[in-house]
Amino acid sequence: MTSVIETIKAKVDVVDEISTVVTLQKSGKSYKGLCPFHNERTPSFYVFRESQTWHCFGCNEGGDIFSFVQKQQALDFHEALLYLGEKTGVQIEEYGGNDPEEEREASAARERLRKLNEEALLWFHQMLLRSKEAAGARAYVESRGISSDTVLSFSLGYASEQWDSLSRYLLSRGYTEQELVLGGLARWRENDNFGGERNGIYDYFRNRLIFPIRDDRGRVIGFGGRALGDTKPKYLNSPQTMLFEKNTVLYAIDMAKDAIKQIGQVVIVEGYVDAVIAHQYGTKQTVACIGSAITEKHIQKLKKLTKQVTLALDPDAAGSAATEQGIKEALKGFDRTFVPVPLAGGSAVRRASQSGQKGQKAVKQPARGIIRLEEQVDAEINVLQLPPGEDPDEVIRRDFSTWFYAVNHPLSLIDYYFVVKTGDLNLREPGGKTEAAKRLLPVIGMISDRIKRDAYIRKLAGMISIDERSLYDELQRVMRGQKSTGFTANFSGKVAEVERMPQQGQRRTGAEGSEEYPEENAEPEKKDIRGNASKTKIGLDRTEQSTLKWEDYLIGLLVQNPGLCPHVCVIINEGDFAGTDTRELYHLLNSVYQRESSPSYQSLEQFVPSALMPAVARVLESVKAMSPRDAEALVKEAVQCATRLKKLRLRQLNTELKFLLQEAAAAGDKAAVRQLQQQSVAIQRQLLTLDTATRLQG
Repeated sequence: MTSVIETIKAKVDVVDEISTVVTLQKSGKSYKGLCPFHNERTPSFYVFRESQTWHCFGCNEGGDIFSFVQKQQALDFHEALLYLGEKTGVQIEEYGGNDPEEEREASAARERLRKLNEEALLWFHQMLLRSKEAAGARAYVESRGISSDTVLSFSLGYASEQWDSLSRYLLSRGYTEQELVLGGLARWRENDNFGGERNGIYDYFRNRLIFPIRDDRGRVIGFGGRALGDTKPKYLNSPQTMLFEKNTVLYAIDMAKDAIKQIGQVVIVEGYVDAVIAHQYGTKQTVACIGSAITEKHIQKLKKLTKQVTLALDPDAAGSAATEQGIKEALKGFDRTFVPVPLAGGSAVRRASQSGQKGQKAVKQPARGIIRLEEQVDAEINVLQLPPGEDPDEVIRRDFSTWFYAVNHPLSLIDYYFVVKTGDLNLREPGGKTEAAKRLLPVIGMISDRIKRDAYIRKLAGMISIDERSLYDELQRVMRGQKSTGFTANFSGKVAEVERMPQQGQRRTGAEGSEEYPEENAEPEKKDIRGNASKTKIGLDRTEQSTLKWEDYLIGLLVQNPGLCPHVCVIINEGDFAGTDTRELYHLLNSVYQRESSPSYQSLEQFVPSALMPAVARVLESVKAMSPRDAEALVKEAVQCATRLKKLRLRQLNTELKFLLQEAAAAGDKAAVRQLQQQSVAIQRQLLTLDTATRLQG
């Protein structure tokens, strides 16, 4: 049975889709152009119609039509699936595999609500521009420094003081009272004289300046209203609807996303006016969190656009608390990367011999292949420092140069903590010095880069006039007391971090979590990854030539054994997968399991789209016949499989490069020849590194 993913790919040509955003020129059997994902003068972005893939030899990004749409439009896989499904006319079921008829009805209801919001936006906007009643609103807009062009570009509006002006207009357009209430534009009027029965509707927004809220595709999903009188609350947002969920929406994301990708930074402010003024003055990478609370869902959306998040929340007590919360959510929301740090070869033997007493024989411990995988947040999180007592829009209008400098020179996260955690201390007093060290040493201990860590130790020592050695000794005690976020992988010894999840027909028993295999006394027939009978108990069949089957096998290992993720991700990345479904499953597994310091065994259905569940069943089937093994053997198996896939991908790229080099040479394009030759050398170096690592690990 053809999957919905393959059905869509069969209906979309990768060259036609990419050419809508990239100017492509025919180059032999391929097409080339300037990469949309990084700045370049010489084209290094190639599209291959024959394989329906693309690759940039400049930034090393690549994939198929799904990966291009996801990256270019900053969509997650499910959003890209819906986008391409809508474009090709392929019906996509939502999470959970709902009834197709119910899903069609829900889709029609969402489309009806979008049209309702567009009608409301036009009414609000025209009221602000033309209504005599909106004179006070126009005066307020002018007092905040919002230009007429900005009013038009953001479609700002005005909600009448009257109780049902908008409702009467929308009812005249054919919408029902029920639709207006469900869309968050009206409320039921309760009749207390008749037991609380409904007696018509009234407008949800009244006497407010209206800020239309759009999704990242520019579709209106809700509204924010700023009170113009003494009405409470000061800011009122649409209630939750089928389209609008406050904790996931970022104001102005539709207008900011291109700038965010181009500049490589997002600036998060607190209010609608802050975002509007920032855009008006040219800081177009600015968005506002609705309701002032940054959530993990916001970060999940932003990390598709950039890895640099700059928080520019109001400099009052509430703003400081929101900044602290935003830092926590950003640290939690971004993926982790595991950086391999080699330990000194043979150091274990030397330490054992040096610590042993005279006459005792040193215990030789294997040191081959020992590395430490240090966990790092794959993002740069910093804080924009504003003058005391001024909101972002005030700073921008008063002195744009101050704002511009602050945006381009934000405080790093550690520097921010140095400021806020010592602001209430007298650093000339012994008690203040002790408290400063107590507060900041745990922060310094989180820094994985040893050079940076030493630099901040020197900075703290200078602040409190303490000897660096004393601080460093105290830091070691603090770090020993902290919960380690790293993994120690010893390829010649036991790996405690990998937990073995029960396979089908197995269950966990015993206080220590040991596994009982009901058929362990029998000698079951084993199968290789092609399904053929085999006498060997090794899961990998090195004669298998299908890359997709190797991908299935690796993902199957990761699904059953989440603790393998950190050992695999230092070898292979998402772009190395040829299969759309296996690539996305790899991304999801890394995002979910690496976000926690220990593997999370939440149900796959909670984070895997229904369109990928057939792929989950397939990858589990590929490892179903694998014989039980210990943690060390599992790590070795996963590492070997990932290494093979990485080599296959590099060799494929090298083959493509040879053809492109021939075409560039034949065309006399010397610049392209030089660039492609450099890429070929880089690939050869990667292959050599992998071959060396393979020999070391055995």
